[in-house]
Amino acid sequence: MTELDAYQFASQTVESPLANVCDTNYTCVAKLRKEWLPARDTHRGLHAHLRDVAATLPRPDHRTF
Repeated sequence: MTELDAYQFASQTVESPLANVCDTNYTCVAKLRKEWLPARDTHRGLHAHLRDVAATLPRPDHRTF
């Protein structure tokens, strides 16, 4: 997205009202639904790689504690 497209998208899809109006430049939050965002490979695939590695690790037996 271009910067202006992202600004318009965030302005129209935000779900969070401003909670603190003392200085909204530093205290506002933009909450968006993830399903509305374009799919992308975050952090150059690091998260997907870590999930794949974690899936190969043995699960701990919690009954031994």
